[in-house]
Amino acid sequence: AYKLERDSDQPAEALAIVERGLAEIPRYGPLWFGAFRLCEGLDLDEGSFDLPRTMKMIERAISSISRELLWKVHLEAAQAHERAAVMFCETNPLEKLDSNLELSRSRFARAALACPPNLCWKVWLASGKMELSAGRYDIARTLFHRASDVVPDKGRSAVFLEFARLEEFVGDMELARAILCKARNDASSDWKIWLESVNLEIRCKMPNRAAGVACEALKIHTGTGRLWAALVQLRHREGEDAQLRALKQSLRAVPKSGEVWGEGARIHLNPFSPTFNLERAHQHLIFATKFTPQYGDSFLETLRLELLTKWIVPGVQSFIDNMEMRFESPDVVDRRDVYSIVGEYARVAAKALVKNLLHVEDVRKIDTFSLELRCSNADPNYGKLWFRCRTKPADTARNVLVRAKFMIAEDLAKYAHIYVSAILRRKGAEFLLRKEHSTNGDKSIANGSVEWDILLDDCVRNGPTLGDLLTDDDGMALLERSISGADFTTGLFEANKPELLESLSLTERRKLLFGSDLLLSWKSP
Repeated sequence: AYKLERDSDQPAEALAIVERGLAEIPRYGPLWFGAFRLCEGLDLDEGSFDLPRTMKMIERAISSISRELLWKVHLEAAQAHERAAVMFCETNPLEKLDSNLELSRSRFARAALACPPNLCWKVWLASGKMELSAGRYDIARTLFHRASDVVPDKGRSAVFLEFARLEEFVGDMELARAILCKARNDASSDWKIWLESVNLEIRCKMPNRAAGVACEALKIHTGTGRLWAALVQLRHREGEDAQLRALKQSLRAVPKSGEVWGEGARIHLNPFSPTFNLERAHQHLIFATKFTPQYGDSFLETLRLELLTKWIVPGVQSFIDNMEMRFESPDVVDRRDVYSIVGEYARVAAKALVKNLLHVEDVRKIDTFSLELRCSNADPNYGKLWFRCRTKPADTARNVLVRAKFMIAEDLAKYAHIYVSAILRRKGAEFLLRKEHSTNGDKSIANGSVEWDILLDDCVRNGPTLGDLLTDDDGMALLERSISGADFTTGLFEANKPELLESLSLTERRKLLFGSDLLLSWKSP
């Protein structure tokens, strides 16, 4: 019941329900942990970085909760203080994070003292990552070594992962690779080790090596969708054929992987791709959100699609209608005539969009309630774009989606002319294909069938590029040369550009490498 109120952005009402539950079952752990997170969100919203409401709830829990959960209460308190310290320093740039972590360190120490020996390694890892954020690398290594000394065999791969990330964090890529190499030999049965190896090479701008590691991983973990999805995205730089082959191979291997279906949707949402097709992207995203609802990026790509169809396309529908009317003119006799008209309307639409800039605030009027409800019910917890759009520890799925709505809208407003040109190009190819089949009297292939889509993709493929369409007879180009399909492989333009670790702050570096662990700790037990 409290989760319903929480996901509806009613934290006070949610907390009231939790209090009623605790009055009935005072030793029930999940209610206490839910209360901690609700109180923390309320404290941070008020700017109370010392977390008075949260700490009061923590002390109440210590006197009531089951004894075997005491260590976890202290761990929650430590991480809450750490999150508050990070937000405080972001609000006050002159403050040093290291000097604001003493309360967190004290709670980590109490967690270690209360923790069962077989779980102590989790406390050491969490505290080590905190010290990394503060720039105390030697202390972080010491804590990681303590975790390594006591971790049971089934948790050893997790320690390998954190050691590798630590060395990458400080800039020693070769040592990070060596650690992951050893981990692949000693714990090859854990697919997360392989995925981290792929991600490290991507961050090092070594896509060929990343693809090679992914292929080796898939020989062992043939049913892991996240590895297949990584391979599909990596094949983009090798060209359309290689990427589509990888997608088909992936769907045969893991037909119920939402991550792979999501990558398929991204291909069809890339305006530079000959297979750009909003209807097909919609079909892929239905499968993606159904098969793997915990993967947040699928919902964000669905959001991109909804903004395209409800915001961008209606604004240029008159251009599309007028262009299709021009196609029916008796003067239009061949492919050159059709694409000449497409180019003309693409340039006119592009200039109109530049002159009459789209206002991002207008997306408030776009109805995305149904998607927000689906996303809230799914409560996703991972994804590259998802982590990028989730900025606060108390963010619900609905909060993330609303924030993403404006982030994606900014990109669409800036690059609307590219998407519109891709739509017009496909409309032109569709007219040519219909005309060809009508002339030949061929009725064997139904419009909208798989065979029809294949022929239509080929027609687009053999037509002019977006750069050609957006260049007028005088050579004036409306498409920047630096922009390519690689900039549209996901729904956020900036997320498609590699980030150099050395250019990031310590907090940003930690968020990138450690997968937003501070945020993930908000997931309900």
